[in-house]
Formats: sequence, structure tokens, C-alpha cells
Amino acid sequence: MSRSKSLLGLTAAVSAAVTLATAGAAHADLAPTSGDAVGVGSDTVQNIANFLADGDSAGDTGYNSTGPKNRVVSFDATPDANDRAGYLNGSTEAAPVALTPTIVLRHGLHPVQRPNGSGAGVAALIADTAHNIDFVRMSRLPKVAEQTSATNATGVGPLRVIKISTDNLKLATATTTNAPDNLTAAQIVDIYKCNTTNWSTVGGTAGTIVPEIPQSGSGTGDSFRADLTALNGGTAVTLGSCVVTVEENDPASLRGNPNAVSPFSEGRKNLYDSGYFNDPTVKYGTTPVPLTSGIKFIATSTYTDARGLYIVFRNSDVASAKAFQPGGVLNLVQDLFYNPNNVGGATPYVKTDAGKADIAAAGATPAYVDCGSGASVTTC
Repeated sequence: MSRSKSLLGLTAAVSAAVTLATAGAAHADLAPTSGDAVGVGSDTVQNIANFLADGDSAGDTGYNSTGPKNRVVSFDATPDANDRAGYLNGSTEAAPVALTPTIVLRHGLHPVQRPNGSGAGVAALIADTAHNIDFVRMSRLPKVAEQTSATNATGVGPLRVIKISTDNLKLATATTTNAPDNLTAAQIVDIYKCNTTNWSTVGGTAGTIVPEIPQSGSGTGDSFRADLTALNGGTAVTLGSCVVTVEENDPASLRGNPNAVSPFSEGRKNLYDSGYFNDPTVKYGTTPVPLTSGIKFIATSTYTDARGLYIVFRNSDVASAKAFQPGGVLNLVQDLFYNPNNVGGATPYVKTDAGKADIAAAGATPAYVDCGSGASVTTC
């Protein structure tokens, strides 16, 4: 949960479709110790996890604020503190080349690929026989196939799912847009099939529609594909060739492009518009310039996904006899996420008032639920 961003010397240039960043000399992220709680996964949940670990700019404290021996360290999905994706030096706006950033999961280990998204995060946990990853941030529930793979994986087993908050997923456009104020379910489906290609045909101003969807492995992308199926009467939608892949919840692909449309987290928009992010072109030590999202939601009554945001971990870790902090009685899971037997009379940090304040500061709505474990967890 602490912001462990890659200091890659990335410099950014915003295009209509992507945020470009140039990689310079690489420096390692904070390398967690063997006793730290290490998390990876969802872009949507990363700021929540960061605030839960280290507090926020509004003055709310995080778990690490008291200086515990063992910390919470959450590697963000993206290699930039403004939640932007990284692109290689030499990329052009027409042909960006995505960087594959890396992290060091524990001190003394080699760098490995940074998991970007819910799917990539849970896949990394399932492959983690050495127990270097303790939890995964997810903006969707684990799939039955993922739970089955985890159950069959040596040293992993069924995954426990804890919902920590809710967050609306909506369709977003630039503040100044050619899109209409409302879209029907059929119109949304046809836009993503590329059957409808101009905003003027659905009540907007003339302009070639640029439908966007998050990158492969994104929980937001998976959620939106499922939502398209629901909007299409239960029939899966084959995305058309006009659909552009973007980093989830990065407003740069929408801001300034009146023709773009994308599913977007309401919590992330709230965080942007709270003034948390600053203009990265302004040097430290001078007056910061807060960024706003520059986007708005289409006020459609046919599409809002009130989804949950989750923390996922090995169910076997609930019964671990290893105390998270020296001299303590709580293991890592009991201290941070889930304490079903009320060990030590303690409330897991994410469920405390301080934890709820951190979650709310990140733009989401606190909502703690134990969803259960294993392949039977298909709703929560």
C-alpha cells in the first residue's frame, strides 16, 4: 500500500491518445524487506492502497505513519506518481512504444516485470511460490479460472477476497466534447462495435468517435467488456477496429480530444479534481500547479457500474502463526485486512476509522465486506 513508484527518469509528453514518457537512467524502487507486506495489481486501487499505507495530503495518517518495523509496500501498476503509463524514448504520438517497467519485490532479488492491472496482479500471486507477494489490489472479483489455478498452485491455495470500497465506473469524455449528453445502451454497444463512428449520428456534434478501452489485464477493462455484454442483452460484443487501447483511468487520452470516450473510475476523477495531482512540468521548489481531470461523465441513465474494489490474498495466510510486527500477536492478514476470530481484539486496519478516511481521501466509498474464498466467490 505505500507508493513505490519507479524512479525511471521518465519525462512525459501528452498526446491525444496516450501519455508519453521518456526513460532515462533507471533507479530501483524501494525494495521491501522480508517482513514487509507487499502488494501489486490494479491501477484503480493503487492510490487507495498508497493512502492506507502512508496517509494522504489531506493529513490522514496511514498504517506506516507510526514507524512500524514491518511496513506496507504496494507497487503501483504504473511507473509515475501521477498515475501515467510509461513509454520509451523515441516513441511518437502516432506510434508510441510502451515501456515494460520493473520492480524488485524483496531486497536482494532481481527486478521483475511490474504487474499492471488486476489480472496481471493475481497472475503474479498465483505464480509466486516463494511468497514474495502478500496481497493483490483488484477492481474486479477473481475469475473462477483464477481461483482454480490458485487452488492448484503449490503454496498458494484458495484466494480470500475482501471488498474495501465501492467505485462507480462510468463513460467519460473531455470537458469540451462532441459527444451528446446522453447515450442509450444500443448506442454504446454500436460505438464499441465501430458501427457508429460519428457523434453527429447519436445526437452530438460532428466528429469521428474514438472509443477507448483499458489495456489487457486491466480489471476496469474486464468489467467494461462484461458491461458491454449486459448492455447488448447478454451477447458478447466483439470490439471494432476503431477501438483504441489506453492506460486505464489516465485522463490524458481524453483531455483535449473532443471525440474520445472511455470507461473511467469516478473515484480517480474525484482524486484528480480534489487537487491531489500536480503539473509534472513545474519544478519542485516552485509554486505547484494542481491538475484537474479535464473530463466529465456522460449523463446516461443506461450505464453506471457500481463495482467493488478488492484486496485479495492467500486464504491460508489467515491462520499464519507468524506475527507481522515483533512482539505482536497479529499476523499480516489479521493486522491489515481480515481478523475473523478477533485475535487480540483488533480491527483490521482497512476497517478502522483511519483506514476508512484513507479510502475516502482516494475518492472511493468505504464498504468493508468479507466476500469469502475460493471459486464460489462470484458475487460480492
